[in-house]
Amino acid sequence: MTAAGGEPILIDGVDRPTLTQALLEFDGILLPGGTDVDPAAYGGRPHPSINIADPRRDTLELEAARVAKRSGLPLFAICRGMQVVNVALGGTLFEDIADQYEAPNGLRLRHEQTPDFGRHETTHEVDLKIGSRLAEITGSAAIRVNSLHHQAVRRVAHGLEPVAHARDGIVEAYEFRGEHPFFVGVQWHPEELVGADEPSRRLFASFVAAASRRAAAKQLAADRS
Repeated sequence: MTAAGGEPILIDGVDRPTLTQALLEFDGILLPGGTDVDPAAYGGRPHPSINIADPRRDTLELEAARVAKRSGLPLFAICRGMQVVNVALGGTLFEDIADQYEAPNGLRLRHEQTPDFGRHETTHEVDLKIGSRLAEITGSAAIRVNSLHHQAVRRVAHGLEPVAHARDGIVEAYEFRGEHPFFVGVQWHPEELVGADEPSRRLFASFVAAASRRAAAKQLAADRS
């Protein structure tokens, strides 16, 4: 994100009563990858493959997703982040793809590519919805991505539109259906691909541009007050 002109700041340890106001001080929210959302947050079940995140992280990121939706704060969600946003808005997850997901076309893709492949390598294709913001940003109807997850979106939350799928049918990206400056979630890890992948660089550049427009609008409002 730094290469795209952004200035990332880690948010941690914010008290719940002041969390919303703290988030609104920023110009955009990036929700990164990491360990699994507690299944209790979406009515799921325990599974031996699950590595549950620190509850404080779940609390912070679930609220951040809701704040971004309500306030028009640009949001870019990656892997776990994509799953967090879906749960925050009422969706559910497959606790474990390999155990619970059966592709309608019978194709079985490997969604956890490590250790056989590096995180910076692309291992499968995703098809993008024509006319979607994601397709416009990347300039393509299909892109190759890396795959570093064992969970995925099951029921898509109301208000989110799936705009990319793996060839086995797994939802690989969504966008907010309504008006919003930038509200995109992707299941792959573009931060691992930016060194050699133009679509990944475009994703970060588009997110940073949306955050910059918000910053400019805030500054203009402050100057007029």
